[in-house]
Amino acid sequence: MRLSRTSRKKNNRRLILPQLAGIVVISVYGIGQITSPTYALITGSAAAESGITSAFVFPVTVDQLANQASEAMNRAVLKREAAKGVFADIADTNADSEAAEGQMSGMQEAAEQARGAAASAAELLAQLEAYSLRSQQELAQQREEIRLRLDSFAVTFEQLEAAQHTDTSVFEQLLAQANLSIVEFQEMVRELASTVRVDTYVQAAYQQAMTAASQAGTYADETSQLYTQAADVLQELKAAEEKAKLEAEEKAKLKAEEKARLEAEEKAKLEAEETAKPDTGEEQAKPEAEEAANPGVSAPADPDAPVTETNADGITVTIGHNKTDFK
Repeated sequence: MRLSRTSRKKNNRRLILPQLAGIVVISVYGIGQITSPTYALITGSAAAESGITSAFVFPVTVDQLANQASEAMNRAVLKREAAKGVFADIADTNADSEAAEGQMSGMQEAAEQARGAAASAAELLAQLEAYSLRSQQELAQQREEIRLRLDSFAVTFEQLEAAQHTDTSVFEQLLAQANLSIVEFQEMVRELASTVRVDTYVQAAYQQAMTAASQAGTYADETSQLYTQAADVLQELKAAEEKAKLEAEEKAKLKAEEKARLEAEEKAKLEAEETAKPDTGEEQAKPEAEEAANPGVSAPADPDAPVTETNADGITVTIGHNKTDFK
Protein backbone atom coordinates (compact mmCIF):
# COMPACT_ATOMS: atom_id res chain seq x y z
CA MET A 1 0.00 0.00 0.00
CA ARG A 2 1.48 3.34 -1.07
CA LEU A 3 1.59 6.02 1.59
CA SER A 4 0.43 9.51 0.86
CA ARG A 5 2.82 12.45 1.03
CA THR A 6 1.23 13.48 4.36
CA SER A 7 1.70 10.01 5.80
CA ARG A 8 5.35 9.86 4.72
CA LYS A 9 5.95 13.25 6.33
CA LYS A 10 4.39 12.09 9.57
CA ASN A 11 6.49 8.96 9.55
CA ASN A 12 9.64 11.01 8.96
CA ARG A 13 8.71 13.24 11.87
CA ARG A 14 8.27 10.20 14.08
CA LEU A 15 11.76 9.06 13.06
CA ILE A 16 13.28 12.47 13.66
CA LEU A 17 11.84 13.20 17.07
CA PRO A 18 13.24 10.16 18.92
CA GLN A 19 16.68 10.89 17.54
CA LEU A 20 16.82 14.58 18.45
CA ALA A 21 17.97 13.80 21.96
CA GLY A 22 20.80 11.70 20.54
CA ILE A 23 21.87 14.54 18.24
CA VAL A 24 21.86 16.98 21.13
CA VAL A 25 24.05 14.65 23.17
CA ILE A 26 26.48 14.14 20.28
CA SER A 27 26.64 17.83 19.54
CA VAL A 28 27.09 18.89 23.14
CA TYR A 29 29.61 16.17 23.89
CA GLY A 30 31.36 16.23 20.54
CA ILE A 31 31.57 20.00 20.01
CA GLY A 32 31.06 21.71 23.33
CA GLN A 33 33.52 19.60 25.29
CA ILE A 34 36.38 19.48 22.81
CA THR A 35 37.73 22.90 23.57
CA SER A 36 39.56 21.79 26.69
CA PRO A 37 43.31 22.38 26.27
CA THR A 38 44.22 19.57 28.65
CA TYR A 39 45.07 17.10 25.95
CA ALA A 40 47.01 14.96 28.40
CA LEU A 41 43.71 13.84 29.91
CA ILE A 42 42.69 12.34 26.59
CA THR A 43 44.02 8.82 26.27
CA GLY A 44 44.04 6.51 23.30
CA SER A 45 41.15 4.47 24.71
CA ALA A 46 39.14 7.58 25.43
CA ALA A 47 39.75 8.75 21.90
CA ALA A 48 38.48 5.45 20.55
CA GLU A 49 35.34 5.58 22.74
CA SER A 50 34.57 9.10 21.55
CA GLY A 51 34.82 8.08 17.92
CA ILE A 52 38.37 9.22 17.12
CA THR A 53 39.23 5.91 15.53
CA SER A 54 40.28 7.41 12.20
CA ALA A 55 42.57 10.12 13.63
CA PHE A 56 45.90 10.43 11.81
CA VAL A 57 47.65 10.73 15.20
CA PHE A 58 46.55 9.73 18.69
CA PRO A 59 46.95 11.72 21.92
CA VAL A 60 49.51 9.31 23.36
CA THR A 61 51.86 10.02 20.43
CA VAL A 62 51.84 13.80 20.65
CA ASP A 63 51.80 13.57 24.44
CA GLN A 64 55.09 11.65 24.37
CA LEU A 65 56.68 14.12 21.96
CA ALA A 66 55.61 17.10 24.05
CA ASN A 67 56.88 15.52 27.27
CA GLN A 68 60.20 14.66 25.65
CA ALA A 69 60.55 18.30 24.63
CA SER A 70 59.89 19.35 28.21
CA GLU A 71 62.49 16.87 29.45
CA ALA A 72 65.03 18.32 27.03
CA MET A 73 64.24 21.77 28.40
CA ASN A 74 64.80 20.50 31.94
CA ARG A 75 68.19 19.08 30.95
CA ALA A 76 69.17 22.42 29.47
CA VAL A 77 68.20 24.35 32.60
CA LEU A 78 70.17 21.92 34.79
CA LYS A 79 73.27 22.49 32.68
CA ARG A 80 72.78 26.23 32.94
CA GLU A 81 72.54 26.06 36.72
CA ALA A 82 75.69 23.94 36.88
CA ALA A 83 77.50 26.46 34.70
CA LYS A 84 76.34 29.30 36.95
CA GLY A 85 77.86 27.57 39.96
CA VAL A 86 81.20 27.06 38.22
CA PHE A 87 81.22 30.64 37.00
CA ALA A 88 80.69 31.87 40.55
CA ASP A 89 83.74 29.88 41.68
CA ILE A 90 85.90 31.21 38.85
CA ALA A 91 84.77 34.80 39.39
CA ASP A 92 85.57 34.60 43.12
CA THR A 93 88.21 37.13 44.17
CA ASN A 94 90.27 34.39 45.79
CA ALA A 95 90.17 32.16 42.72
CA ASP A 96 93.34 30.54 41.44
CA SER A 97 93.92 30.48 37.69
CA GLU A 98 95.17 26.91 37.72
CA ALA A 99 92.09 25.66 39.56
CA ALA A 100 89.82 27.83 37.41
CA GLU A 101 91.35 26.45 34.23
CA GLY A 102 90.61 22.94 35.46
CA GLN A 103 86.94 23.88 35.88
CA MET A 104 86.64 25.32 32.38
CA SER A 105 86.48 21.90 30.72
CA GLY A 106 83.45 20.95 32.82
CA MET A 107 81.81 24.25 31.98
CA GLN A 108 82.46 23.73 28.28
CA GLU A 109 80.89 20.29 28.50
CA ALA A 110 77.82 21.76 30.21
CA ALA A 111 77.45 24.32 27.41
CA GLU A 112 77.68 21.60 24.76
CA GLN A 113 75.12 19.43 26.55
CA ALA A 114 72.74 22.37 26.91
CA ARG A 115 73.02 23.04 23.18
CA GLY A 116 72.34 19.34 22.52
CA ALA A 117 69.22 19.46 24.70
CA ALA A 118 68.00 22.56 22.87
CA ALA A 119 68.58 20.86 19.51
CA SER A 120 66.62 17.82 20.69
CA ALA A 121 63.71 20.00 21.78
CA ALA A 122 63.77 21.77 18.42
CA GLU A 123 63.58 18.44 16.55
CA LEU A 124 60.61 17.34 18.64
CA LEU A 125 58.93 20.68 18.00
CA ALA A 126 59.42 20.19 14.25
CA GLN A 127 57.59 16.84 14.42
CA LEU A 128 54.71 18.36 16.36
CA GLU A 129 54.59 21.32 14.00
CA ALA A 130 54.01 18.92 11.11
CA TYR A 131 51.17 17.31 13.08
CA SER A 132 49.79 20.75 13.90
CA LEU A 133 49.72 21.86 10.26
CA ARG A 134 48.05 18.64 9.13
CA SER A 135 45.49 18.82 11.92
CA GLN A 136 44.56 22.37 11.02
CA GLN A 137 44.34 21.48 7.34
CA GLU A 138 42.05 18.52 8.02
CA LEU A 139 39.80 20.61 10.25
CA ALA A 140 39.59 23.41 7.71
CA GLN A 141 38.90 20.91 4.93
CA GLN A 142 36.08 19.23 6.84
CA ARG A 143 34.43 22.53 7.70
CA GLU A 144 34.68 23.55 4.07
CA GLU A 145 33.02 20.29 2.98
CA ILE A 146 30.15 20.91 5.41
CA ARG A 147 29.78 24.48 4.15
CA LEU A 148 29.68 23.37 0.54
CA ARG A 149 27.18 20.63 1.38
CA LEU A 150 24.77 23.09 3.01
CA ASP A 151 25.37 26.31 1.06
CA SER A 152 23.34 25.19 -1.94
CA PHE A 153 20.31 24.89 0.35
CA ALA A 154 20.94 28.25 2.05
CA VAL A 155 21.51 26.50 5.41
CA THR A 156 24.52 26.67 7.70
CA PHE A 157 25.84 24.17 10.17
CA GLU A 158 25.64 26.80 12.89
CA GLN A 159 21.91 27.25 12.21
CA LEU A 160 21.31 23.54 12.52
CA GLU A 161 23.39 23.33 15.69
CA ALA A 162 21.55 26.24 17.32
CA ALA A 163 18.11 25.06 16.32
CA GLN A 164 18.53 21.57 17.72
CA HIS A 165 19.01 23.11 21.18
CA THR A 166 16.24 25.69 21.00
CA ASP A 167 13.45 24.84 18.54
CA THR A 168 12.66 21.32 17.35
CA SER A 169 10.28 22.43 14.62
CA VAL A 170 12.79 24.87 13.17
CA PHE A 171 15.45 22.18 13.33
CA GLU A 172 13.16 19.81 11.37
CA GLN A 173 12.49 22.48 8.77
CA LEU A 174 16.23 23.17 8.37
CA LEU A 175 16.99 19.45 7.93
CA ALA A 176 14.28 19.18 5.29
CA GLN A 177 15.50 22.37 3.60
CA ALA A 178 19.02 21.04 3.47
CA ASN A 179 17.74 17.67 2.18
CA LEU A 180 19.59 16.16 5.12
CA SER A 181 18.47 13.11 7.04
CA ILE A 182 18.89 12.86 10.77
CA VAL A 183 21.44 10.07 10.33
CA GLU A 184 23.46 12.20 7.91
CA PHE A 185 23.46 15.11 10.34
CA GLN A 186 24.54 12.84 13.17
CA GLU A 187 27.44 11.58 11.10
CA MET A 188 28.36 15.15 10.17
CA VAL A 189 28.41 16.15 13.84
CA ARG A 190 30.40 13.07 14.85
CA GLU A 191 33.09 13.52 12.20
CA LEU A 192 33.49 17.21 12.92
CA ALA A 193 33.69 16.54 16.66
CA SER A 194 36.38 13.93 16.08
CA THR A 195 38.44 16.23 13.86
CA VAL A 196 38.14 19.16 16.25
CA ARG A 197 39.18 17.02 19.17
CA VAL A 198 42.23 15.74 17.33
CA ASP A 199 43.18 19.30 16.48
CA THR A 200 42.69 20.32 20.12
CA TYR A 201 45.15 17.84 21.60
CA VAL A 202 47.60 18.25 18.73
CA GLN A 203 47.65 22.03 19.13
CA ALA A 204 48.02 21.73 22.91
CA ALA A 205 51.02 19.40 22.50
CA TYR A 206 52.50 21.70 19.88
CA GLN A 207 52.20 24.70 22.19
CA GLN A 208 53.85 22.79 25.04
CA ALA A 209 56.73 21.77 22.79
CA MET A 210 57.05 25.29 21.41
CA THR A 211 57.43 26.68 24.92
CA ALA A 212 59.89 23.95 25.88
CA ALA A 213 62.02 24.42 22.76
CA SER A 214 62.09 28.18 23.22
CA GLN A 215 63.14 27.89 26.86
CA ALA A 216 65.72 25.21 26.08
CA GLY A 217 67.26 27.48 23.46
CA THR A 218 67.39 30.34 25.94
CA TYR A 219 69.04 28.17 28.59
CA ALA A 220 71.57 26.88 26.05
CA ASP A 221 72.44 30.45 25.01
CA GLU A 222 72.83 31.52 28.63
CA THR A 223 75.11 28.54 29.33
CA SER A 224 77.28 29.42 26.34
CA GLN A 225 77.44 33.03 27.50
CA LEU A 226 78.51 31.91 30.96
CA TYR A 227 81.30 29.85 29.41
CA THR A 228 82.46 32.83 27.35
CA GLN A 229 82.37 35.09 30.38
CA ALA A 230 84.27 32.52 32.44
CA ALA A 231 86.95 32.34 29.73
CA ASP A 232 87.30 36.13 29.87
CA VAL A 233 87.52 36.07 33.67
CA LEU A 234 90.17 33.35 33.46
CA GLN A 235 92.27 35.48 31.11
CA GLU A 236 91.92 38.45 33.44
CA LEU A 237 92.90 36.24 36.36
CA LYS A 238 96.00 35.01 34.54
CA ALA A 239 96.93 38.57 33.60
CA ALA A 240 96.52 39.72 37.21
CA GLU A 241 98.66 36.83 38.47
CA GLU A 242 101.35 37.58 35.86
CA LYS A 243 101.34 41.22 36.86
CA ALA A 244 101.64 40.31 40.54
CA LYS A 245 104.50 37.97 39.68
CA LEU A 246 106.38 40.68 37.77
CA GLU A 247 105.78 43.17 40.56
CA ALA A 248 107.11 40.67 43.11
CA GLU A 249 110.16 40.01 40.97
CA GLU A 250 110.78 43.74 40.55
CA LYS A 251 110.43 44.27 44.27
CA ALA A 252 112.88 41.45 45.00
CA LYS A 253 115.29 42.90 42.46
CA LEU A 254 115.15 46.34 44.05
CA LYS A 255 115.62 44.82 47.47
CA ALA A 256 118.67 42.89 46.28
CA GLU A 257 120.13 46.00 44.67
CA GLU A 258 119.59 47.98 47.85
CA LYS A 259 121.29 45.28 49.88
CA ALA A 260 124.25 45.22 47.50
CA ARG A 261 124.53 48.99 47.68
CA LEU A 262 124.55 48.97 51.47
CA GLU A 263 127.13 46.21 51.54
CA ALA A 264 129.30 48.14 49.08
CA GLU A 265 129.04 51.28 51.16
CA GLU A 266 129.96 49.36 54.29
CA LYS A 267 132.92 47.79 52.57
CA ALA A 268 134.12 51.16 51.30
CA LYS A 269 133.78 52.64 54.75
CA LEU A 270 135.85 49.87 56.29
CA GLU A 271 138.52 50.26 53.64
CA ALA A 272 138.65 53.99 54.23
CA GLU A 273 139.03 53.49 57.95
CA GLU A 274 141.75 50.93 57.38
CA THR A 275 143.59 53.34 55.11
CA ALA A 276 143.35 56.14 57.65
CA LYS A 277 145.13 54.13 60.40
CA PRO A 278 148.95 55.18 61.01
CA ASP A 279 151.61 52.65 59.95
CA THR A 280 154.26 52.20 62.83
CA GLY A 281 156.93 50.76 60.62
CA GLU A 282 156.82 53.69 58.28
CA GLU A 283 157.03 56.21 61.16
CA GLN A 284 160.17 54.58 62.48
CA ALA A 285 161.76 54.30 59.08
CA LYS A 286 161.20 57.99 58.34
CA PRO A 287 163.65 59.45 60.99
CA GLU A 288 166.29 56.90 60.06
CA ALA A 289 165.98 57.92 56.45
CA GLU A 290 166.24 61.56 57.41
CA GLU A 291 169.30 60.87 59.56
CA ALA A 292 170.98 59.03 56.74
CA ALA A 293 170.23 61.95 54.49
CA ASN A 294 171.68 64.41 57.08
CA PRO A 295 174.74 62.77 58.70
CA GLY A 296 175.82 65.90 60.64
CA VAL A 297 172.55 66.16 62.40
CA SER A 298 172.00 63.81 65.22
CA ALA A 299 168.63 62.61 66.19
CA PRO A 300 167.18 64.17 69.30
CA ALA A 301 168.13 62.29 72.42
CA ASP A 302 165.74 60.41 74.46
CA PRO A 303 165.44 62.38 77.69
CA ASP A 304 165.04 59.18 79.62
CA ALA A 305 167.96 57.42 77.99
CA PRO A 306 171.24 57.40 80.07
CA VAL A 307 174.00 59.76 78.81
CA THR A 308 177.70 59.03 79.24
CA GLU A 309 180.05 61.99 79.75
CA THR A 310 183.87 62.16 80.30
CA ASN A 311 185.35 65.16 82.17
CA ALA A 312 188.80 66.75 81.95
CA ASP A 313 190.20 64.52 84.64
CA GLY A 314 189.35 61.45 82.68
CA ILE A 315 186.42 60.45 84.82
CA THR A 316 183.40 59.00 82.94
CA VAL A 317 180.06 59.69 84.38
CA THR A 318 176.78 57.98 83.14
CA ILE A 319 173.85 60.29 83.72
CA GLY A 320 170.35 58.92 83.88
CA HIS A 321 170.86 55.86 86.00
CA ASN A 322 172.83 56.50 89.14
CA LYS A 323 174.77 59.71 88.91
CA THR A 324 177.06 58.67 91.78
CA ASP A 325 178.40 55.79 89.72
CA PHE A 326 181.82 56.47 88.27
CA LYS A 327 183.98 54.62 85.90
